[in-house]
Amino acid sequence: MTTFSDKLTDLDAKGRRRSLRLPLGIDLSSNDYLGLSKHPDLRRAAIEALEGGIEIGATGSRLLRGHRDAHAELEAFAATHFNVPATLFFANGFQANYALITTLFGRHDVAIFDALCHASMRDGLHAAHVDTLKVRHNDLDGFETALKKPRRADARAWVLVESVYSMDGDVAPVAELLGLCERYDAMLIVDEAHGTGVFGATGRGVTEGLPHERMISLHTCGKALGVAGALVCARGDIIDYLINFARPFIFSTAPMPLQALLVQKALELSAAEPWRRDRLKTLQIFVATRLQNLTIHSPIVPIIIGEDAKAVVMAEALQGQGFDIRAIRPPTVPAGTARLRLSLNANLGKDDLARFAAALSPLLE
Repeated sequence: MTTFSDKLTDLDAKGRRRSLRLPLGIDLSSNDYLGLSKHPDLRRAAIEALEGGIEIGATGSRLLRGHRDAHAELEAFAATHFNVPATLFFANGFQANYALITTLFGRHDVAIFDALCHASMRDGLHAAHVDTLKVRHNDLDGFETALKKPRRADARAWVLVESVYSMDGDVAPVAELLGLCERYDAMLIVDEAHGTGVFGATGRGVTEGLPHERMISLHTCGKALGVAGALVCARGDIIDYLINFARPFIFSTAPMPLQALLVQKALELSAAEPWRRDRLKTLQIFVATRLQNLTIHSPIVPIIIGEDAKAVVMAEALQGQGFDIRAIRPPTVPAGTARLRLSLNANLGKDDLARFAAALSPLLE
């Protein structure tokens, strides 16, 4: 029988064993795109809320006394902020994606998903036991072909994508996909995990300004917003259905009220400080001039190395020079595409990035 130690040894041999390490050096790895996680106004809001007597824990599920003022206020604020009919707050994005898929998908429904969709969507699909069709990444024609396939009269089609893909940094054609869903009587789920706060005219994400009659958007709050949690944005009947049938929502203790309060404050800051998004765009252009062989679509810049062990060695070399960048290996990315994932944030300076590019260049050569 293969032991746990045997499997770990196998990971060592493949250069894929992971371990926990604390942040050290210049942040080139996190998803703190707007640099809000250390914003003084968020700290001040937390202190004032605690001194004002806000509950530390919700002490129960949302349906069992865990629903607090901060949750209700956040959801009302978020509905206005994202210009959607209704919202529902979850503890994290993984839980929210899993809840959406395992709750809303019917037994005979068909799920059409992008080949690079997040693990939370894939795990939800596995648990939902629905028919699935995987489409080549960002292939509009492939999605349309899948939507045209015959299905039962009582079966709904669902299209699942990320707005900004977490490992490649490219952007989904969301508006066009929504058009296809309208044409072929389908529903679209868009995971805005890496789009929230960064994309859209006012930072509401790639889905900003699009109707939610046939779309559900999921905005996680632990990346560009710098806090934690996830907001599902959808029609009112869908939100009510989740409240009544989503097991991950019903049977989980509600997020800390303080967390909900800080998410609302982060949304306010994202809207009030557009210079942070402008700063990110400036840094993307700067990096593109220093790493000229890369195509950059977002603050996520994949530097493909190929071999797992080589990516680890390069990451360690850069960490030794004060740059906190990590190696990304399978199963997070496909085999043969191990990489360094450069993640930009508004607090970085051009000098930092110029020194990083100078350190990286000889390693690539």
